[in-house]
Amino acid sequence: MMIVEDHLILWNHVSLKIIDVKRTKLPVGEHSHTSQLSSSFLLYAIQGRARVLLDGKEHTVENGYVFHAGKGTVLTIMDITDPVEYYMIQYSASLPLPCSQDLLQLMKHTEPFDVQYGFAVGHAAPLLITLSQMEQGWSQPEAMAKLHVKSYFYQIICELMGQLQHQQQEDETPDIVLQAARYMDEHFAEPITADTLAKLLHSSPRTMQRMFNKRLDLGPIDYLVQVRIEKAKALLSRTNAGLKDIAEAVGYTDSYYFSRLFKRYTGVSPSAYRESMLQAKSAEPENNALTLGLVSACSEEMAWSVPLQVAIRRSQRTIIHLKGELLLQRQPQKIAVLDPQFMDHMLALGEQPAGSVMVTNDRNSFPEHMIENLRMIMPLGTLAAPDFEALRALAPDLIICTEFQMDIYENLSRLAPTIMLERNRDWRDTLRIIGRIMDKNREAEQVLQQYKHKINTLKSALAAKLHRQSVTFIRPKDNSIRLHTCAHRTAAILYKDLGLYPPKLALDRKRTSSILSLEGLPDLDADHYFMLTDNKYKAWSDEIQTTAAWKNLRAVQHHHVYHAEASIWIAYYGPIAMNQVVDQVAEVFLDAK
Repeated sequence: MMIVEDHLILWNHVSLKIIDVKRTKLPVGEHSHTSQLSSSFLLYAIQGRARVLLDGKEHTVENGYVFHAGKGTVLTIMDITDPVEYYMIQYSASLPLPCSQDLLQLMKHTEPFDVQYGFAVGHAAPLLITLSQMEQGWSQPEAMAKLHVKSYFYQIICELMGQLQHQQQEDETPDIVLQAARYMDEHFAEPITADTLAKLLHSSPRTMQRMFNKRLDLGPIDYLVQVRIEKAKALLSRTNAGLKDIAEAVGYTDSYYFSRLFKRYTGVSPSAYRESMLQAKSAEPENNALTLGLVSACSEEMAWSVPLQVAIRRSQRTIIHLKGELLLQRQPQKIAVLDPQFMDHMLALGEQPAGSVMVTNDRNSFPEHMIENLRMIMPLGTLAAPDFEALRALAPDLIICTEFQMDIYENLSRLAPTIMLERNRDWRDTLRIIGRIMDKNREAEQVLQQYKHKINTLKSALAAKLHRQSVTFIRPKDNSIRLHTCAHRTAAILYKDLGLYPPKLALDRKRTSSILSLEGLPDLDADHYFMLTDNKYKAWSDEIQTTAAWKNLRAVQHHHVYHAEASIWIAYYGPIAMNQVVDQVAEVFLDAK
């Protein structure tokens, strides 16, 4: 359905150029006329009858019929049964740059200057007068006359849009999605459920869910949550109100539930968001002129002025991170990642960064599933020491880093808009953020659903096979042995997702790892060991396995030690790597290959 309000917003912002105005007569029996139009156009029939094809779509043209089509449309006039006379106006219209992301998204969604539509006008007299004046003005060489022509064209657009809007109001059923959205915009702080909303608008919950999904790609309650989160963000950044008061102000009586919901939708807690906004306000703006920039008050105001067409898209394209809030004004094409895990996330979504740091300076440190793409990815130094010259030469339009680069963040943000994500955040949350950045939300959810199905299947099978036997993973490093505890991010895969049991020494929930001596290994006394190794520490790993302390371990004697790649288990904390960890566990314990 054509939404007239969307077209009017864009007509109010575009730069307009009139290319041609002409009046044409075609007699009865005239052969068909076919042409491919080089610009957008309006055709208004003032008499006659004929068939008109627009890219093959048929219209019956009679007195008082108007239709519109875009550049490149093939126009055919045929079967003239009464002499046809019509006005044709050819024009071009474009948004002046720079302009807000909201307008660009609305333009992409609406395409007002390319869309095809036609209808019989209800009040022809005003149009005929204005078209005649427009034709006369176009024949005059003076600049003032041409300016009048442009003003006449705007009058025609206003008249046509007004008549089209009136026809829609009379002929079409009420826009339930728009009504529901407006109700939620105005009553967001009140208790609202899918059932009560559907009942209020004389619909069924199922029908409303379907209509919202078709129109906005999300359900009505998801829309309500986004409205509430946006309101909460405004309160957090502009007031000193407490969390409980803010939660109640946006419709949540349970502040703990609100806090969890806020973090799920934004990626950060309410307190972290408030702190980042305060920091952003106190800092001097450095990226205002960049194509990718911080959210402005103007864009926020417009986002709420057109909720259905703009607010959702703004919410989907705003990335909240450890250093503030970044609104993606366009889809980034050259992304530089300063943590290898982000390369894993992007590859899982069918994309890849333009440049990435490596774990070490050795290119062979890339896992096998990344080696084939390495030729197309510019090396940017290492995680510990990014190469600024390489980064500058790459000229990315977006940099993704972690708090590991906190000290150099300001330098990074001078090169390109920079998003700082929490390094040890659950990979699932990070994948959703990367999905939003890459405009691959659906693909991200598919990856997560596949992983969820996999671990649900394996969890019960592992429990039945292992009978609470303990499992741990260690890493020989720096002439010691590092034990990764339950607080480690990969440990969550083993102990939470797969339900495995850690040994007592691994139950530390504050430190992600602890250091064991070779002599202290018997105190660990796990039933099963995953031993993480890499090229850098291979010699030390081999040496450990020759010692009596190692050979006397119960798990070693029962052949319950399994070698694993440290880079997969530790560095590439993304969906591909974590799926490989799960697959290796399944292969070891369930013979699943």
